[in-house]
Amino acid sequence: MTTDKETPAREEGIPPGHRHPHDHRGMHEEAWTRERAEAVLDAPDRARSQDPFVLWRRAGLNAGAVVVDVGAGSGFYAFPAGEIVGPTGRVYAVDVSAELIELLKERTEARGAANVRPVHSTPERIPLGDGLADFLLLANVLHGVPSSTLREARRILKPTGRLVNVDWKKEPTPGGPPVEARLTVEEAEAALARHGFSPIDRWDAGPYHYALLLG
Repeated sequence: MTTDKETPAREEGIPPGHRHPHDHRGMHEEAWTRERAEAVLDAPDRARSQDPFVLWRRAGLNAGAVVVDVGAGSGFYAFPAGEIVGPTGRVYAVDVSAELIELLKERTEARGAANVRPVHSTPERIPLGDGLADFLLLANVLHGVPSSTLREARRILKPTGRLVNVDWKKEPTPGGPPVEARLTVEEAEAALARHGFSPIDRWDAGPYHYALLLG
């Protein structure tokens, strides 16, 4: 799917050729299907190990904010964000998969989540305006997205906006990509620094993940 010529896996320090059934690293190469997303992204053990409300509150999300969730999948983080920002806020649930955009639309209607707006994107372009977002989320995707996506993240964020990155700890865990394909906290911060993001805070986001807050 991608036409990026910058070999993002090599640029981000990812060994080429490593794949896993639950690995988001190929998100810019192949869009997830609905069946795969419902099996992996909606798995009960994910809700037990990651609490999106805890993450958003720690990041400082509040009513009225504008959020962009890049790689929103089935809405695991997007819908809780919508509850927090309320009717005066907005959440753009961005994904490269047309099937997942349709799933997000169905769930938005079923939940009456009028402030959550699914957005179909490509790795090279997210069709949202400059300086739009107060918060932009990358959840379990940094080790897979190309540089073009990170440039878009920088463009979309307000100058005072915050980027929230969630990723797998670089250690054996139930599920997730191969350990050698993961990014340490320091590697993640370095990858984001190349696009103008500076670290503000870091913390454990459950037993298997860490979170970074950058500006």
